[in-house]
Amino acid sequence: MRVQVRIVNVDTSKADRRFGKILRRSRDFKPVFRWMFQELQEAHRENFRTQGAASGFPWKPLEPQYASWKIENYGANGVLVRSGDLERSLTMNSGRGAVRDMGARTAEFGTKLPYAKFHQSGTSNMAQRKPLFLPRLMADRTADAVGEYLVHGSVGMRATGGLI
Repeated sequence: MRVQVRIVNVDTSKADRRFGKILRRSRDFKPVFRWMFQELQEAHRENFRTQGAASGFPWKPLEPQYASWKIENYGANGVLVRSGDLERSLTMNSGRGAVRDMGARTAEFGTKLPYAKFHQSGTSNMAQRKPLFLPRLMADRTADAVGEYLVHGSVGMRATGGLI
């Protein structure tokens, strides 16, 4: 004996609305980029506080003679901090030289201070001390934030707590 169920007229309006919202959000990722900028600024704040250790690549100490000169002329501000511009450009939205550009689908974070590239790569006279880095797990956390934003329309709650 065979039993059949026939389904007619399935109401898909709720699903249609939900997918419509996901599609609209997929055209503008600015909320995710704003979250990313905050996360990157906090990571760079910690990196300056730990003299590069937070990035996994501690900055080499200054040469003793230069360290003495720097302390006399600028105070004991730490490696890579003379005027504070480089640090502020990576840890504050409005710091001199800060790059925080975002469009609907692209974003750029960094610094346009000309001397940053010498620290990032090093020179024949200067040790490499990378002020700019991508935090470990940032790509995974960003993927979670994108999923959270597309599905729920919020950013940050699930990306930091791993609830997705």
